[in-house]
Amino acid sequence: MSQQQAPAFIQLDDVVKTYGSYVALKSVSLTVARGQTVALIGPSGSGKSTLLRCINALEAISSGRIRVEGEEIGYAPGSDGRRRLPETRIARQREDVGMVFQSFNLFPHMTARENVAAGPVLVRGQSRAEADARARQLLARVGLADKADNYPRQLSGGQQQRVAIARALAMDPKVMLFDEPTSALDPETVQEVLNVIREVRDSGMTIMIATHEMEFARHVSDQTVFMEAGQIVEHGPSRQVLFEPESERCRRFLSGLSGAGH
Repeated sequence: MSQQQAPAFIQLDDVVKTYGSYVALKSVSLTVARGQTVALIGPSGSGKSTLLRCINALEAISSGRIRVEGEEIGYAPGSDGRRRLPETRIARQREDVGMVFQSFNLFPHMTARENVAAGPVLVRGQSRAEADARARQLLARVGLADKADNYPRQLSGGQQQRVAIARALAMDPKVMLFDEPTSALDPETVQEVLNVIREVRDSGMTIMIATHEMEFARHVSDQTVFMEAGQIVEHGPSRQVLFEPESERCRRFLSGLSGAGH
């Protein structure tokens, strides 16, 4: 169930995340190899989003360790144990871990092109001309070349989410995290976003995606992780977990989705 045969690109060791007395993640350990796509599935509140936010350092873990390409995220050794890195260093690490959220989080006063170009200009110090040219390339890549000068209010939900994906790719991340990227979309726009994620996968990007789109998980992900109550209940090759799950809880979850027409 682990990927010991491949070098770890993302490594989680006994990760715990608490909010007061509530334990959101309970000793989560997981290895993701370079270029793999890992689907995170499970009921709402199972910890999928929290796990992604911890990998992106948007949430500080309570204990354990997260590494991306060998670099520990958010912490460094200190004289009295591990210490939290300064926010400027964490922000730098976050540049390498692209994140796409359920809500699109686009700047409403910026065009699609300006939204995509903002990060490279403000964070990476690229020239405006260079960032704009790259933004147009990425918008073309996600099928929105003709929408570069449109504002978010002029775009459908699916188009806004594709702009958000282009914006994350503009930072040239090492890994892409998707947190239920289609949950806020109309059914007819879901596939256009999934097609873009599939293309990103095909480019060799390492991906972790929390999703309820089981068909997408079956056909696109290499590994599937089933979570419940902040724990990994089952983890293995997607065809095994999604077609022949070992745990009764995963079987009931997938059966419930099938019964709902998924």
